[in-house]
Amino acid sequence: MAKQNRRRDVIIDMNEFLITYAATILNPADNISADLYNVAKQDYTKIDDLLKDNGYGRKNKFYNIGVGFLRNSTPGISDDDLATEADKLAKEAIDYMGKNEQFFETWRTD
Repeated sequence: MAKQNRRRDVIIDMNEFLITYAATILNPADNISADLYNVAKQDYTKIDDLLKDNGYGRKNKFYNIGVGFLRNSTPGISDDDLATEADKLAKEAIDYMGKNEQFFETWRTD
């Protein structure tokens, strides 16, 4: 159970860092969480197109947070397995964002 809670916490961190970063680029009056989710729900690399930052936000403010968590929680993980698991975690985080869009927008704007 504790591992599941840590995973959820990391997913929340991934989303919060990405949303905060995106709000510095996009119109902060818009629903940033919805904008990110809608562009990323099929392919999270599409975040690059939305933010027009050559992948900086997706990689450094989202994906690498998950990679760090996986490295720390899975000692000895191979690079191939890490890439596979990080991709799964990123997709899970985007799905979580979509299911909790109002939570993230309230968090961002309060």
